[in-house]
Amino acid sequence: MADEKPQTESGEQQAEASENVAPEPNPLVTALLGQFPSDVQHEGEDTAGLPLVRTDVDNVINVLTWLRDNELTKFNYLASLTVTDWTERSPRFDVVYHLYSIAANHFLTVKVGCEDGEGVPSVTDVWGTANWHEREAYDLYGVEFLGHPELERIFLPEDWEGFPLRKDYPLEGPNLELLTRQQAAFRGGRFDRIRGDYEMTEQERQLSSTGIVGSLWTPETETPDPEQSEKPDETSES
Repeated sequence: MADEKPQTESGEQQAEASENVAPEPNPLVTALLGQFPSDVQHEGEDTAGLPLVRTDVDNVINVLTWLRDNELTKFNYLASLTVTDWTERSPRFDVVYHLYSIAANHFLTVKVGCEDGEGVPSVTDVWGTANWHEREAYDLYGVEFLGHPELERIFLPEDWEGFPLRKDYPLEGPNLELLTRQQAAFRGGRFDRIRGDYEMTEQERQLSSTGIVGSLWTPETETPDPEQSEKPDETSES
């Protein structure tokens, strides 16, 4: 009788078996869930493959402060802060904190849901980098960060209406009437400057003839100074 060859698993069987094996828990997430068992939920990984957890507005300061100060996590750097607008979902927004530990070289993503107009506690006292991140999120999404020392627009003018990165913001944008420009430069036109006390540099005078810099002020259109015109010509004969 011939010796029987041992049966080996096919590639598909091996792949299926590996999928059924539970991944090892991330030690950062395990430590965080142990500290906040009812206030933090593990949501797997984000789109970059980084561990992802969720908390709420009532606990975000305590959770993020612990992540910064704990000896295991040491998240001493808020790399970025972003917002996702789900429009019809409740809560409408996710504020997303992307954390990085410079000392330990590891990452963590933390999400906090909030409704429109609800506001999220500012984390400027936890990380200094949150100052500009939160202003940007407020400027473009309208999410308010409660306790921020200077929550003002950072890119757009203070009188700008609406928040451009919300999904219900009109695609055509606002109807702007630019009183000091004949046609805005970002629409392909000349960048015109109103005439005033400003004196153009020689380089600006050269560029003005090409339409790159404003055409409203040129040496030919400058209004003469009355005091200068009344002075006698010192070079003329007496």
